[in-house]
Amino acid sequence: MKTTVRRVAQAAITLMSMTEVAMASSLLLPNAAQLAGRWQLYPEHQQAQACDLRLQASEGKLEGDLACAEGLLGLRPGSWLVTPDTLALVGGDGSSVVHFSREGAQRYAWTTPDGKQLVLERLDQ
Repeated sequence: MKTTVRRVAQAAITLMSMTEVAMASSLLLPNAAQLAGRWQLYPEHQQAQACDLRLQASEGKLEGDLACAEGLLGLRPGSWLVTPDTLALVGGDGSSVVHFSREGAQRYAWTTPDGKQLVLERLDQ
């Protein structure tokens, strides 16, 4: 009986450790320098319609085809920022924000009010 209890306790400790490590790594907030670079914004499965964007290392500075991005987003992005679980594009007026949820290290997505999914995907690393 003691052997069984000991094994269950060891398994529980191992599982708790693995869960803590996984949760801690999922909460790591990328910084602006890590996200800086060339990105594409496009409707999912329609990469031919991609808009090229450049996120600068100084958080907030955004360059690229902003008119193209406006056509997809419904607002002209003027800057960008990192939140704990999203990469956000902020409208030029500063009051509108579109939060792209992280789907992977180099890919974020947002669902428009009409149900279309837009992808923000990194081109360089």
